[in-house]
Amino acid sequence: MTERRTRVVVIDDSTVIRGGFATVHPGLDVVATYASVEDFEAAPVHCDVVVLDLLLRGPQGSSATTKQGRAAIRALRERGLRVCLYTDERRPIVLALCLRAGALGVVHKADPPHVTMQAVEDVRSDRVVVTQSLVGLTELLDRRGARLDLSTRQREVISGRARGRHWADIAATLYITEDTAREHYRVACRKLRDYLQHTSPGDIERAVGLAPGDVLDEE
Repeated sequence: MTERRTRVVVIDDSTVIRGGFATVHPGLDVVATYASVEDFEAAPVHCDVVVLDLLLRGPQGSSATTKQGRAAIRALRERGLRVCLYTDERRPIVLALCLRAGALGVVHKADPPHVTMQAVEDVRSDRVVVTQSLVGLTELLDRRGARLDLSTRQREVISGRARGRHWADIAATLYITEDTAREHYRVACRKLRDYLQHTSPGDIERAVGLAPGDVLDEE
């Protein structure tokens, strides 16, 4: 029996993204697209994963009355939905706070389609997916004593990925298989998300080295 494709809802204020996402990502079953979280809430459909743009503009380009960012993530998570961010945002601390709000994955709009499709599949399976910048943040937090509880192997794999090394190279250096390296990576990413979800903004500020008030719990 052929496994069904992952059912995806796309929420993005760009008509180009909404119109072309299914074509660019043929491995996913795009069941509906919406311009805002409010539109989805008014007429929701069942899905496995919500692919969510981080910055959503309302009518006339205003975001004042439109749920976006962490507020949008929380609203979707309250419905029991898995959220994968699809964004141009690359600031690690912003993306980290999105994981804290409940997103399971983060991919960039500039990523190749196969990367996005794999990320969505991973989110469907409740795996945490992070970008290169968040891998670097994981290493930084670990070095500064954050309670990530990484094992030696997880630390070594994260260090390699933070420097852009390929899976085959990391696996060969550590004398492990690529699948084992990927599993260490997945566990480390989940530990990052768990740490962010159970740590106060003030503690995150201190761990990252930001000034008090740079990290806000609410937008």
